[in-house]
Amino acid sequence: MVSYALLDKTEGSVKIMKRLMMAAAVAASTVSMSYGAGFGIYEASARGNAVGGALVADTFQTDATANYYNPALNAFTTNIQTAVGITFINPYCDVDVDHKSQPRMNSGWFSVPVFYLTVPLPYDFAFGWGNYTEYGLGTTYGHHWDLARDTQKTTMRQITLNPNISYKIMDRWSVSAGLRASWIEFYNRKKPFRGDTLHYGPYSVPDAYHLSSRLHGDDWAMGWTAATAFKVTEDITVGLVYRSKIKHDIKDNFDLAGDVNTPLGSMHQREHTTAGAKLDLPQSVVAGVNWKVTEKYRVGASVTWTEWSSVKNINFRIPGRGYTQDLHWNDVWRYGIGMEYDVLDWLTARCGYVYDMDPSAKNHGTTMIPAGDRHIIGTGLGFKLMEDLYLDLGYSFIRMNNDDRYVKVKDPDGVEHRYKFSTRNGSSHLVSATIRYTF
Repeated sequence: MVSYALLDKTEGSVKIMKRLMMAAAVAASTVSMSYGAGFGIYEASARGNAVGGALVADTFQTDATANYYNPALNAFTTNIQTAVGITFINPYCDVDVDHKSQPRMNSGWFSVPVFYLTVPLPYDFAFGWGNYTEYGLGTTYGHHWDLARDTQKTTMRQITLNPNISYKIMDRWSVSAGLRASWIEFYNRKKPFRGDTLHYGPYSVPDAYHLSSRLHGDDWAMGWTAATAFKVTEDITVGLVYRSKIKHDIKDNFDLAGDVNTPLGSMHQREHTTAGAKLDLPQSVVAGVNWKVTEKYRVGASVTWTEWSSVKNINFRIPGRGYTQDLHWNDVWRYGIGMEYDVLDWLTARCGYVYDMDPSAKNHGTTMIPAGDRHIIGTGLGFKLMEDLYLDLGYSFIRMNNDDRYVKVKDPDGVEHRYKFSTRNGSSHLVSATIRYTF
């Protein structure tokens, strides 16, 4: 049961909460994305990043970030809790096209902000709220690279708003259910016709097409989540989280502009029209176990199954030139393990490892997403700044396996060409910070 002492919190606590919520609102307005395996994003907190996301069943150090890892854990809390944080990500990799070296893919630094709130309610219920990111990508290539027809720059930004209710059925067992309001924004810039030959009756004009296109739009859609947590013993807890599929129908603006050289001279072409794109975000299941080995030492493990096979394609609807980006992805698994140790009363050390499988298909590649399984090594520190105020810092390094995919693109005459797209030395740095407060 919630204690009525919660109603007697000081004005200072209220001010801190207002400031945290304001910081979360500012962060959410500036969100940008990076890439995970597929286009999943799992950077939900500095603590979680450091321990490989192995917090699915953590009833021993439960905080407001449980709204992402397992909302059913909220039912075990007895105080109002909040958390705000951000992860900065810098992905890059070397690129070859048909064994020809290309300019390095380096999209700069991206940010993934988060905000969480947990409020215990009477009769063993609890309300939770999470603002976080589940999907996203960001790839930028040189202006003159060999597959500019497929993409020059692609970004996908997504934000999930997750209100949820949890209930403690008994002292050891809790369940939860919630909604997931998903906002997604998609941007793609490329040169679909660049340097191609124009065939005009008996005439042929080499290097005739110099056109660039831009596709930009967004959409809101709804999904849901359900979760449970069970204490097997006082020191071992298991957890399970289900996230439903979300179907997005993105409303886009399409722009095409550039020059076409003809036998009669150069002609400038410019076109603006409305467009659309259908994209399904896959369902997933996460299972985990956490074990309090001693009062100071804790370990955890998690496994995630994602139904990427449901993302068969991205259907772009553009008047007169719509097309389908075939993907034919595979279902994949993500494995994470982590541990943390209380070095001092005010200092906790953390580390973890994640193996993240790539779902993309060998013969249906796209340069929007570099291919290759990911290995993630995480470390971090937790600081107890005050009695109820905590700061978590984390650093993770992602190493992406070298891999190849075959990319298909069409020229202005509709002839399809097949290229071998290879990514090498793919890496990413992740730097994260989270502030947690308990009222």
